[in-house]
Amino acid sequence: MINSRVTDAIWPTPRLIRAARGLAGLDQATLAKRAKVSRKSVNVIEGDESETMDFRRVAVLRKLQTVLENDFGIEFQKATKSAGPGVRLRNPKT
Repeated sequence: MINSRVTDAIWPTPRLIRAARGLAGLDQATLAKRAKVSRKSVNVIEGDESETMDFRRVAVLRKLQTVLENDFGIEFQKATKSAGPGVRLRNPKT
């Protein structure tokens, strides 16, 4: 299982993680600290545009997703017939 790769659709995509981080106003170091991963891991995940992903990277992606959703109110949206995938704030600050 050392070289195991996830071939199912990767959700959220690395591009959405990057967009969510921007929407939350976070730099890579802050997100990494909150997710308890290295900043380099965040950088690698955000730059990954491949169709498959190593299971260890998927684990990091899930940690980033959890922090963005639970701590910063980010909502990841899947594509619909009329719109592509995206991110938004679940509870915008007023």
